[in-house]
Amino acid sequence: MRPQQCRHGPPRRWAVAVTAVIHTVARASEPPARLLHWPALTMKLHLALLAALSTLTLHHAAEACGGTFCSNSPIIQNAERVLFIRGGDGDNTAVVQIQAQGNDPSFAWVVPLESVPRNIHEESTSIFGIIDQSTQPTYIFANQQRFSPSGSGFGCGGDSATLGSAAPDETAGVRVWASGETGMFRYDVVSSDDPSALRTWLNTNRYLTPPEAEPIIGEYVREQKYFLAVRLSAVQGVSSFVVSPLAFTYTGRSPCVPLRLTRIATTPTLPVLTYIISDTRAVPSNFAQTTVPDAEVARLGPSRFGVTVTYDQVVSTAVQDAGGRAWVTEYAGPLPTNARQFFTVPLQNLIPERPYLTRMYTTVSVAAMDRDPEFDFVSGLPDVSNTHDLSSYSSTASLFDPRLALLGATVFGVARSWRRRRRAAR
Repeated sequence: MRPQQCRHGPPRRWAVAVTAVIHTVARASEPPARLLHWPALTMKLHLALLAALSTLTLHHAAEACGGTFCSNSPIIQNAERVLFIRGGDGDNTAVVQIQAQGNDPSFAWVVPLESVPRNIHEESTSIFGIIDQSTQPTYIFANQQRFSPSGSGFGCGGDSATLGSAAPDETAGVRVWASGETGMFRYDVVSSDDPSALRTWLNTNRYLTPPEAEPIIGEYVREQKYFLAVRLSAVQGVSSFVVSPLAFTYTGRSPCVPLRLTRIATTPTLPVLTYIISDTRAVPSNFAQTTVPDAEVARLGPSRFGVTVTYDQVVSTAVQDAGGRAWVTEYAGPLPTNARQFFTVPLQNLIPERPYLTRMYTTVSVAAMDRDPEFDFVSGLPDVSNTHDLSSYSSTASLFDPRLALLGATVFGVARSWRRRRRAAR
């Protein structure tokens, strides 16, 4: 990700902006400036102010689910999305889709899990389409302009695996619990008590993992995790691609997005979009909850929001203000009635009788990928609408920015002081 974002924006940018204005005025007060008239100075001040203001339109910097690895050309995970279906028997079914950059055919994907996964199969990419469209945030401004940010994309973790007793490999010190192929994927489910032996086995079997992955794999080994290792049958040689969704069911305490391995091969800031279907609302248990304030979006207005300031920038600011590890709940309510038909029959059979959908989004930095987000379920919480009606906010709200007011006051004060010194020198 980008360098870590400060709560109120990077102070250095303001220092540079104000310093530029002061230097302009200072240069105007040098000896040759005795021939400079006030209108000319005013023009210089305006130009300096415009230069300073141009720095404010830049993106606020923000520091940078399983790991994605390859051998030569880096394949970098730059977005992910996951759909969890929570069963009443403690099972979690995950449908995971990642977006990546790169074209190395040795691409591999390693997902740590609490139990041996079953029903591993490729899903249709359309599974996310209708849910995305029905639940994405929509902002209605005072002039009735609508804005809906585009969704982002999960990495965590048809033929089904043949499960049975583990097949011990005494030489490698690794147990192979399942193997198979489905769609564009080849996979193995393995476990070991030795991180080094496990990484050696993965590399030998073409699930190439870099040396820096071993300490993180060691953390999961000590937690007695199982590993779903996946590789692609081929990468199409394009600079960016979306991996088909991969579905699997596992038994665990709660839905979990294993981000720790992700930090080895990811963009500085990773957008993660998570849907959870259960019979009640889901909430993060080890990340904070935060919101994108409607007043802030209204202040930006339709001329800036989504143009010079993106939705992800606003989310990143909210996440950083909440400590760097937080989710924005974009929707919480009944599963859209037309969504079920886009699920395969096996997944339809897992959906509760009265399904409740929680949609959460975050942009997470590499520094914040030191823990795996988990979720709990709480009944009685209010629904969260994805439609934000901003028409009650003043249409002039977007014209006022307290940062611009501060800069304007600074420029005015410097100009006034210079003018007094000029008069006193005469």
